[in-house]
Amino acid sequence: MKEVVAEKTAEVKEAVAEKTAKAKEVVAEKTAKAKEVIAETQEQAKEVIAETQEQVKEVIAETQEKIETEAKELNQNIQNQLTQIKQDLLQRIEVIKSQLNSSQGNLFELKNALKTELNALIEDLTKVSKELKDDISQISVKHKDTLVGSFKRTKDQAVEAWNKVRAS
Repeated sequence: MKEVVAEKTAEVKEAVAEKTAKAKEVVAEKTAKAKEVIAETQEQAKEVIAETQEQVKEVIAETQEKIETEAKELNQNIQNQLTQIKQDLLQRIEVIKSQLNSSQGNLFELKNALKTELNALIEDLTKVSKELKDDISQISVKHKDTLVGSFKRTKDQAVEAWNKVRAS
């Protein structure tokens, strides 16, 4: 009876050893496959990140170019307006000079004319500065909106690519 028990125990041990070996093989195969899938997923994620970073760099470069171009245009407009104001002022001074005589009455008139012209000049400069402020605000808002839109598109593309990577 002991021999039968010993024989059965040996058979069971052998069967358990075989099953354990097979289980280890299956686990090793599945682990290798999982590692391979993880490596592929990581590689795809790295590619998505690199593409996203490149897109962000491109958007920033494009936006920077647009801002520089608009700043140059705005600067040119400012220069043109200042030149026009200067010419207007010189013309007004010439008109005042032509009207100038030495008498006290004329000096009083000159004082009033200068006062009127300076007030007009201040008014013009106030209008120009308000226009400049409005232009700068519009440019800022426009480029902020452009950047927000670009970043949102880039983010959406990155999320979409990431979802594709996760799905595969």
